[in-house]
Amino acid sequence: MTIVLADTDAYFRERLKKRLEKITGLHVVGESSGSEETTAMILNRKPDIAIVNTSLRDGRGIEVLRHIKRLMIPPIIIIVTDDPSRDDQAACSLAGANFYLEKASEGQKIIQALHLLCAPPSQVESAASPVATLAD
Repeated sequence: MTIVLADTDAYFRERLKKRLEKITGLHVVGESSGSEETTAMILNRKPDIAIVNTSLRDGRGIEVLRHIKRLMIPPIIIIVTDDPSRDDQAACSLAGANFYLEKASEGQKIIQALHLLCAPPSQVESAASPVATLAD
């Protein structure tokens, strides 16, 4: 599976990329810190997954989400945020986010979600409601 990372924090992107490279079957195909660059990268590279921060250099992650969800086959969208709020979470959910996670405290959940997405269907079926625990 291919991934695009979009976050203004280059250190966060680098740390996450190193963790993702350890997961068999995952390949980071692009990184960005701005909304326009992220949207173009997703449109051109057609990743399977996009990890997008709610705040980007030249706009909001939710605008990227709204734009790419209009695609025929959009990627799985994992929204990460530095400052979670119920309103923001609800807006991202309505816009089509598959996951909404707080960057600082839920970094492990990002990795768990990606492991789950890369797992063969037989492993996913044997897990006890793994997706439900990601949103807790």
